[in-house]
Amino acid sequence: MKYLVLVLGLLASPRAMAQEKPFQFSPLPLDTRTYQVLYSGTVPVAANAPELLARAQSWPDGTPYQATLRRCNPETGTLKMRVDSRHGFENYTGHLTIRVENGAYTYQLTDLAYTQPDYARAGKYSAGAVTQRLEALVYARPSKYRTRKLAEVHSRLQRLLESLRQAMHTEGPDLVAR
Repeated sequence: MKYLVLVLGLLASPRAMAQEKPFQFSPLPLDTRTYQVLYSGTVPVAANAPELLARAQSWPDGTPYQATLRRCNPETGTLKMRVDSRHGFENYTGHLTIRVENGAYTYQLTDLAYTQPDYARAGKYSAGAVTQRLEALVYARPSKYRTRKLAEVHSRLQRLLESLRQAMHTEGPDLVAR
């Protein structure tokens, strides 16, 4: 009788312990090969490659983002830049690569880093602001702060990519002449 109750209990236990929703490790997209944060995609646009390259070169003018270290190769249709997104005292940086072709562009946002504000480390031996890769936050011990911060970072990076998408879909008369 004891064994029958034990067997029935073991058969019923997996159903009782099943979760309704699986645990989400990170809202940020992770590369399955390198396990680093990687935003990438291909977006169709009704324009030819020179127009798309000109639009990519004009971005991020007039937006809250900054681009530095621009390198453009018109022969291959590739533009590489370092993108900065500042929010108050916090700063998010990454490398953005845009490849254009007739009718579409492909982007990759990699090497993402997060700079904490100075006041986060205030103290007698504080060295000032600290910059760390986003993977350090992704692979940190789960906590409410980590979950909230990752969701905030994800929404900021999504807004940055949305700004790029809007710039690539916007037609301007002076963009083709560049």
